[in-house]
Amino acid sequence: MSTDGWQGPTHAFQQAARSLSGMGHDVMVIDASRVGSGALPPLLTAQNRATATRHMLASHRLAMQLAENPPDLVIAPLRGGIAQAPLMARACGEAFAKTRFALWSNVPSRDRLIAGDAEVGDLSPVIGDAMERQCLSLADALIVDDASGPPVTLGESLNQLPHVSCRRVARPPLPGPAADVQEIVLVGTFQRSSGVPEFIEAIEQLDRSGVLGGRLVTFLGPIGDSRYGLSKEWLGQRAARWTFRFRVVPESNREAALVYAGQAGRLAVGISSDGDEIEAIRARCPRHLTHPARPMSDGDLVSGLAAAISSALHDAGQDPLPETEVDWKDLLENILAQPIRAKKTTSVKISVCVLHYDRLPLLERALSSIPETIDGQDVEIIVVDNATPMSGMKDRIEAVAGQRRRLKVLDLKERLPQAAACNLGLAAAEGDVVAFLDDDNFYVRDGLARLAAAASAHDVVVTNLEIFDGHEGAPSSGRLIFLGEAHSAGLFYNFFGDTAMAVRKAAFAPLGCFHEMSCEYPCLDWVSLAKAYGRGLRIGVLQWPAVRYRRDTARADIQAAKLDQAGARALVFNAYRGRFDAEMVARYAQNLELGDL
Repeated sequence: MSTDGWQGPTHAFQQAARSLSGMGHDVMVIDASRVGSGALPPLLTAQNRATATRHMLASHRLAMQLAENPPDLVIAPLRGGIAQAPLMARACGEAFAKTRFALWSNVPSRDRLIAGDAEVGDLSPVIGDAMERQCLSLADALIVDDASGPPVTLGESLNQLPHVSCRRVARPPLPGPAADVQEIVLVGTFQRSSGVPEFIEAIEQLDRSGVLGGRLVTFLGPIGDSRYGLSKEWLGQRAARWTFRFRVVPESNREAALVYAGQAGRLAVGISSDGDEIEAIRARCPRHLTHPARPMSDGDLVSGLAAAISSALHDAGQDPLPETEVDWKDLLENILAQPIRAKKTTSVKISVCVLHYDRLPLLERALSSIPETIDGQDVEIIVVDNATPMSGMKDRIEAVAGQRRRLKVLDLKERLPQAAACNLGLAAAEGDVVAFLDDDNFYVRDGLARLAAAASAHDVVVTNLEIFDGHEGAPSSGRLIFLGEAHSAGLFYNFFGDTAMAVRKAAFAPLGCFHEMSCEYPCLDWVSLAKAYGRGLRIGVLQWPAVRYRRDTARADIQAAKLDQAGARALVFNAYRGRFDAEMVARYAQNLELGDL
């Protein structure tokens, strides 16, 4: 998935597709940035901003697409976390039980943000980081290129994930162009991670020593006009003292850039630790020089790069670095040797807690969506009536519930804050797993069964929600999707989930359950789930909605608790207990403030 300004397909997996197809495998290459929505309704997120949440949206669409014909193996890039939704669906027992997932270890979002390359106008780097961490905790293997090594550690998940070495084999060199090199072309995004400062230092060294010899130097790729960091403005200041010829070609289409750099008389230079960049240049540019290094950390990069360019300019042969390609047959065998790490779901005793206040017709619909049994076991229902101002409410609730074998009605005489009322229901529940449902929502067919099964493998399970407006038969207004374990992104918005969730009582109750205060407070779901995450509970997300969720925007807009985002964020910060990447959040805040300096 493109996260660096390039448009057009990358080439990291195209050679894999050719090689594996030649071995008789059926191979499908998917451009994750163009995954179709199919018959999906509109997708909504907690922040509901398409640019910031594009990783989430693309991953969710990918899961829906792959589920139509589940593959045996998925190989996906780490950066952007495109595999998060299908991996989460597997972890919750919804799909892909027999599918292996391997991650290509390109530079993660965290590295790019700290290096200053990531755009910071929105939360996309932080959301991408959360998704990448989930992928590392759920995937089956991490493909590590021998040339560049693994990415920086993203917590303990990286160390727990089996590493599969990407062995390279020599390949015959491509015939070089007859013409001498007249132009040196740096192909890549104009960023630190593309080695721009190191390339410039090397070119300046060559110019001072007379090696450059009047050749044109071209910077080819996406470039910002005037932002803090590397940009056209920065380059103009740096180039004020240059005596050699140079030019900038702002090209965002990757294919067009490679066609340009591959023409006769041009030496294409690529510096990256991302395999897709290097493979693209090697495959499309006959005269090239690639350096698989991590910029800003390799002290020998400038001198080594200057020497390699000098050799390439005066050598009528090929790139002085050996030509290699991935041995995909060997790699495939190693990946398939790794076990599938998906947890198995089991049958559990289930209780459902329904919070009610003065909405009997809606409560009746909610209760009718709860099955009598799941996997042969009776489902317990606890209705917590939060002091509805009407006499005989217990009898009325029992009447609308019908002949339920396991029904409890907690008839509260004084109204309690929502968190306290939910905790009363949790305490009264006898099930191993307790699900929560508001009285104006209801389960889709098999929704509760899927929640219960997923909760057998997680401490907390939330669900993507099917939103509707008005009456229960109204068409879907969209699908609200969540991340579950939101990592640092959860500090800013509720990417965790909703109170329409299920919990393992043994894990959730000892930690204080729903966060209680002496009064109602903003964003009960966000704060309570952040609290669970802060105490180390594992949060899963059903990708196929288990709940139809009634949206009442008019009522929500006039609720003070819904508007008090500052208060909610303060509570969330305390609930996290430091379980966020402090360095990453600090760098994000630092970059946001550049415009005020």
